[in-house]
Formats: sequence, C-alpha cells, structure tokens
Amino acid sequence: MTAVRRSLAAAVLAAALVLAGCSGLPQSGPVSVGNAPDDVVDEVTGGSYDAEEPRSGDSPEDIVDGFLRASISPEQNWETARHYLADDLAETWQPAASVTIDATDDREIAEIAASGGVATVTADVQGEAVLDGDGRYSVASDGTTSLAFELAKDEEGQWRIVTAPDGIVLDGQYFAELYSAHDLYYFDATWTHLVPDRRWFLTRQNARTRIVQELVDGAPSEWLARGVQTAFGENLQLSRGTVPVDADNVAQIELTGGAGVDAQTLGRITAQLEQSLASTDVRRVALTVDGEASDVAATEVASTRTDPRPLVLTDDGFGYLAGGEITPVGGMSDVLADFPEDIASIAVSADQQVAAIGLADGGAMRVTADDRPSAIDTGGRVAPPSLDAYGFIWTVRPDDPRTLTAWSPDLTPRPMAGEWADVSRVQAAEVSRDGSRIAAIVTIGEQQWVVVAAIEREPDGTPLSVGPPRRIAQLRMAGIDLTWIDDITVGIAAGGSDSAQVIQQPIGAPARSVAAPLAVVTIGVGDQESPVRLLTDDGALLTLRGTIPTQSASDVRVLATQLGQTD
Repeated sequence: MTAVRRSLAAAVLAAALVLAGCSGLPQSGPVSVGNAPDDVVDEVTGGSYDAEEPRSGDSPEDIVDGFLRASISPEQNWETARHYLADDLAETWQPAASVTIDATDDREIAEIAASGGVATVTADVQGEAVLDGDGRYSVASDGTTSLAFELAKDEEGQWRIVTAPDGIVLDGQYFAELYSAHDLYYFDATWTHLVPDRRWFLTRQNARTRIVQELVDGAPSEWLARGVQTAFGENLQLSRGTVPVDADNVAQIELTGGAGVDAQTLGRITAQLEQSLASTDVRRVALTVDGEASDVAATEVASTRTDPRPLVLTDDGFGYLAGGEITPVGGMSDVLADFPEDIASIAVSADQQVAAIGLADGGAMRVTADDRPSAIDTGGRVAPPSLDAYGFIWTVRPDDPRTLTAWSPDLTPRPMAGEWADVSRVQAAEVSRDGSRIAAIVTIGEQQWVVVAAIEREPDGTPLSVGPPRRIAQLRMAGIDLTWIDDITVGIAAGGSDSAQVIQQPIGAPARSVAAPLAVVTIGVGDQESPVRLLTDDGALLTLRGTIPTQSASDVRVLATQLGQTD
C-alpha cells in the first residue's frame, strides 16, 4: 500500500468517525448483507465512505489493496470495487457472499509471481469475525486467512483482477458504520418463549423487508435450529418485494400460500413478525394472507425479565436485597436461611418454588419451598448447577464434560453431552431463561472458550439432547463464572493473578469488556442501569455502571441466579 493511499484512507475514516460519533459496533438495530441489483433500498440510514478508483500505473499489489479498501463503499452493489476487476469478473463477483471483518493495518499484501502480463498476489488477512450471506456473525479462528488474486493487463495496459474470492474484507471500524444488527425471533420447542437469532445487514438496505424475507423464506442459524421452531410453513411466501410501513408505523405484510393456516398459527406468525420488526420502529403488523386480512392478535409469550433487585443469601436470611433490608421469598427463604449445608450457589425458579443448590463441597441438591431437600447423585464434585424453566437441574463435573446431565423433577438423569466430544473441561454452565440454549466456559484443545449450544426438547419441555457447541468468544484470561444477562447476551467473569475483566458477549456480535476486581467469584444479572452484578470472595456485592464497579452491599454469602419473575 502506498503512503499516500494509507494517509487518505486514515483521513477519511477520522473525519467520518467525528461526524458520526462512532463509538464501536452497535448492539441493536437494522440488518442485511450485500446489495443485490434488485434489492429494495427505501432510505439511507447509516454511514458511507468514498472509495478510491484505480489509478493509471497501479501495480498488482496496489490494485489488490485498492480493491479490498473499496469494500467501504457499497453504493450500486459495490460499483467502485468492481472497477478493479476485469470485465467478466466484474459481472459475476458476489460481494454479498460474506464479510471478513479485520483491521486494515494488519493486512499483508504481496506479489508472489509475475510474468509478462499476468501476476498473482496474495492478501494475508487477520480476520476477527466473519459474516455469512444471511448476516450471521461468527468469531474467526486464530490464524491468518490467505486470499489469492490473479491479475492481467487489460487493453490499455492497466492491471485488473481476473480471479478473486467472493465476499468482501472490511475494517472493523467501517463495519460499525455500514452494518447494524437485528434479532430474528423464533419460538422455543414449547411455543412459550421467543428466542432471538442475531443477524447483521447493511444499514442502507430496507431492513424491514429483509427481516420478513428471512423469517418467511430462511431458517434459524444452524447451531440454534435444534432448539427452536417457526410458525411459518413451507408454502408461505411474501407476495411482493417490499414491506411498506404507514405513518402509524404499522407494517403491511402480504403473504400467499396460507391455505389451511389456522388462527393459532396466525397468532404465532404475527408474534414472530412484530418482535423481529420492533427494532425498526414498527409498532404493529397488519397481516394479509391470500388476500384476506387477519384479525388475529399476536400470541402472548412468556417473559424472561428478572426482578431488578439482587436475590442474595446473607447472615440475615435469603431474599431480595434493597436498602440494606432483605425481603423474604415465600417458603424458600425459610428453607435456605436454616440450611444445614454450606451453600455455594443458588438458582431459583421464576415462581420461587424450586431451587438448584450447589454446595461448598461440590455436591448438588434440589430444594422446594414446601419439602425437604433432595441430594443429586452426581458421582463427584460438580460446577454450580443450573435450573431451567421446566424444572430440570443441569449438572456437570468440570473435569468430565461427558457427565453433562439434566435431572428431571423426580431426579431421573438424562445424559446430554453426546456432541461435546472436543470439550475437555467445563468451568461453568448455565441454561438460558427461555430454556432453549446452554452457555458454558469450556476448554477445547489448549484454549478456553465461551460456547453456546441449542437444547432440543419435547413439546412439554423435557430435554432430549444438546447440540454441538458454538464458539462465541475466546478467553485470554481464565474463566471464573458466567450468566445470561439477557436473551442474547452472556456475561463472563475472567481473571488471572494480576488482572480481571467482565465481558458482555452477545451471541453473534462483538463483545464489550471492562476491568474487574481480582476477587470476583460470581457474576449475575443486574438491572436496566447496571446490567451486571459481581460478588467478590469477601462478600462485597458490586454493580457495574459503565466501566466502574461500585459496591452496593457487603457480607453477601451467595448471589443467586434468577430465572425470571411471574407476572
């Protein structure tokens, strides 16, 4: 890359960031990868940058470098980038196939062969993440991706690319401006909860239309598919290429192929559409199926909201902590306040009638508000047990992932680790509050990862299997604990001998991390102002507002996991 080209690109980026107030990758908003010629674009809502055209006399390395940099300009289906391509390739190159997200300064471009009017150039890219053609974001594995380009001189003696991989390579800071995220929603196995599946699309694209098209014609992400289902049947289609929205923010959606669709299904379809379109400011959906307007309201779904107060065990008892006072939790407080064993962890059901207890000696117990505790025969020390929305308690011995087990309310074991063969250790695991996924801190090879996996269930919620783990974050410090902050975000506490951090890791999006006290032992969900709470080994309860942990209580023995709250 020439010094002039580098300085120009830096100047463009700096100016754009000042104007846009860019502060990093957005965590919510619109979604779509690639602008096909027939895509509908109804408004320009995000940043865009001017890309340089190829210059006379550019070397093969300059042409490849310029081509990669031209990915910052998606106008007219990446018209500027196509100017670096020979005519035949310019017509067939598919920029929407993928997005490799990297740092421009880490690219290494070199000519490896040149003879007469033909040259071969490689671009070594340190990819941070990859976006596929349907907008699914995945963390890139460590290592370098080498992209090969062949070039030839055209009739005017200028180098042009004649072979190139489909897809684009985009600096992470530009990605933050050009792409934004939406969550597509699918039902869990019991038709009780809606489960998000995050996608990224060009901010300039008509996100509403793309979302509806993905719900109608697409499928959930492969790793998630086992744990969710959709109300959209195979025959349903979007009858026209756009989804207009009126002045009252009502989306007009017309479907065909709905013969035999009953009212219950229409309600579920409407629920999926309205929840998925909510981030585009759509307030309601007006649904028409085969020319007939539907008057069926969206199906009501269960909430996974938690009480904003911390649920704790102290020497004063068990309950919600506010203003230094403990508010008891029905019969559960009476049971846990006088518990005969030393408690290390607590997970409580939404109705507060069942709890999964982890003991200091590594044992696990099932506790109810009106019955004696029942020990779980785990065969050894287990990580803190997790309780799911259907009353199953999940345990695993850290040094033997094959012992991942879901225990029914009558403590019948159901082995679950059939597809976790590559995992050698599990530090912590927790089922999502909707019951469709499990998150865990695991060791794979020599590396520690945060993974998620789908939980396959019977229609009554009985777990059948757990899918293969999907890696969402590699940990550079030793993992300590994790929790579900919300339906899409996993909170992780990690640390070493001289530093610690709290990571907020959305599934399918970049993470945010801040420094944390070295003594953190538990991470828990917070409230709207402070989404994360931390418990230290000396009983200090901390809230995380922005980047600064602030102590809110002391002498807390256990910070409990909440599954939600009943309305």
